[in-house]
Amino acid sequence: MIWLGLVILAAFGGLAIYASLPRHHGRSGDAATPGTKLSFGPVARIGFSALPIIAAVILYTAIGMPQIPSRPYAEREGERNLAAAAAAATDVTDPDFQTDQQIRRLLSQIVLTLEANPRNLQGWIVLARGSLRLGDVERAVAAFARAYALSGHNPLLAIEYADTRITAQQGQIDQVSRDLVLHALGQMPNHQLSRYYYGMMLKQQNKYQQALNVFTDLYRDIPKDDPLSGATEAEIQLLNAEIADATESEPN
Repeated sequence: MIWLGLVILAAFGGLAIYASLPRHHGRSGDAATPGTKLSFGPVARIGFSALPIIAAVILYTAIGMPQIPSRPYAEREGERNLAAAAAAATDVTDPDFQTDQQIRRLLSQIVLTLEANPRNLQGWIVLARGSLRLGDVERAVAAFARAYALSGHNPLLAIEYADTRITAQQGQIDQVSRDLVLHALGQMPNHQLSRYYYGMMLKQQNKYQQALNVFTDLYRDIPKDDPLSGATEAEIQLLNAEIADATESEPN
C-alpha cells in the first residue's frame, strides 16, 4: 500500500497546483496584451498539476518495490556508500546521479509534508527508504522509528527497522534491535530475514550451537539462488569453525 499513499499525497499536491494557477478565460486564439497577468488554459493547468504524480512514480520506481528484502541491508551490493558515490560523481548525465538528485528533491518535499502532518505513516516510510537509497542510514533509522510507532508495531516494519539499526551499528544487535527481531519473529515465524537476524543474535551471545541450528534450518528453507542463501551458508561455515576450535581447546 506504499504506492497508494504516495500517489494520494501527490494527488493532493496536484490539486493544489491546479487550484492555484490563474485561469485563462479568453479564446485560444486571443493574443495576450502587454501588462496582463499570466494565465493558463485547462490543458496547461492539468499538465502542471500532473507533475507531482509523475514525480511520485519516479520516486517509487527509484526506491523499489516495498516488499521487505530477503537479505540484510549490509549485504545488498549497490545500496551502500551511495551518498559518497553521489558526492564524488561529476557526470551529471549519469542515470544514477540523476536519479539520486530527483530523490533528494522529492524527499525534501516529503519532509515539508511531514512537518505539517507528522502522523503521515506512508510519508515516514518513503522518507526512510529514500534515505537508505541515498546512503543516509542515520536519517533512515529515525524515520523507521517514527513509522514503526505510527504503524502500531507492524512486524514487517519491525524487521525493516531492525535491519536498518543493525546496519547503522556495523552489524551489532543492541537491545532495541533484539526486541524488534523477536517481535517480528513472534508474528512471522517463517520470515527468512527475521530468522537470519535471530541466528545472528544468538551468535553474538556466544550461543554458537543454537545459532548453528537456526542457520542450518534457514539454509534448508531458502532457495539456493536467493541472495540470503550465500550469507547464511557463510555463517554456517564460521560457526562450524568456532565450535570446532572450542572443542579442541577443551581439556581432555
